[in-house]
Amino acid sequence: MSLPEILGQNKAISLLQKQLSSNKISHAYIFSGLEGTGKRKTALELAKALNCLNQTANSPICDACASCNKINKGIHPDVHLIDYGFQAAFLEEDVEKQTRIKIDTVQEVQKQISMKASEGKWKVFIIDPAEKMNTEAANCLLKTLEEPPENSLLILVSSSHDSLPQTILSRCQHIRFNQLNDDIISGILVNLYSQKASDIAQIVQFSQGSVSKALRYLNSSDEISSLIGFWSALKTNAISTDKLMDFSESLSKDKQMLEDFLVKILILARLELNQNSQKTTEIIEFIIQCKKALRYNVNNSLLSDIILLKLNEIFKLKNEETLCQL
Repeated sequence: MSLPEILGQNKAISLLQKQLSSNKISHAYIFSGLEGTGKRKTALELAKALNCLNQTANSPICDACASCNKINKGIHPDVHLIDYGFQAAFLEEDVEKQTRIKIDTVQEVQKQISMKASEGKWKVFIIDPAEKMNTEAANCLLKTLEEPPENSLLILVSSSHDSLPQTILSRCQHIRFNQLNDDIISGILVNLYSQKASDIAQIVQFSQGSVSKALRYLNSSDEISSLIGFWSALKTNAISTDKLMDFSESLSKDKQMLEDFLVKILILARLELNQNSQKTTEIIEFIIQCKKALRYNVNNSLLSDIILLKLNEIFKLKNEETLCQL
């Protein structure tokens, strides 16, 4: 692969290509955007472009030399992906227990980045997810950002750059990655994963511009079917209050699960309901307000109850109005 083959990110790729051709690479980048939009892949392709042994004027990445092959396999001694897998191995802990990037990990990055490259021209460190650095780790990284070693590059990959300290943001060049459109995601699933476009249309709609989400749904299509079944039952008032409260309890245990649920039912509301309906508008506006509420320190259990009971009430009134018109 090469940088131009990263789909849907023309602006970001064009900027990096210009910097490569003019030898004006920044000492540190933040690649921000939704998960599954090519940020990590672009970071690795940039690392290849900086270390490729067979570069030409038209192609900075041959994708065949020893350096490119080692980066593709994740074994290049000068290119390091600092993620939960790396941290778990370094700290001798279970990867499932990693929830933050710790100061010990950043200190190891500082140790490695200060050394001279052993094979390549550049030492590249990709921290993903960068927004998960704890306060101590982020503060520790500042020293390297302020005094970067020669021919070294830090790439902070983040799906929530607003969570990064301003002191970090101000010391990196920020490159934003776009949400991918449905045609690009469908093309990736069809061309790389041998799917039929007609079979994956629903999955693409739920992917929210993210290839990684589309792949998760592809491997667990029952999840979407179950959600659609639940939504249909909710629309027809076929779910008892007790069952709604049971479902609410399971949702409220995980803030991310609750947020994902809101995103998915918002998609369903926009896809399946008559957009000219006043009730439909009310539902969409209500879901959007609930999504905003999740940004603050709200009681997840209470919010989950309110969401399901309010939706049930709106659908009940809508159904009663429909009956009255018959």
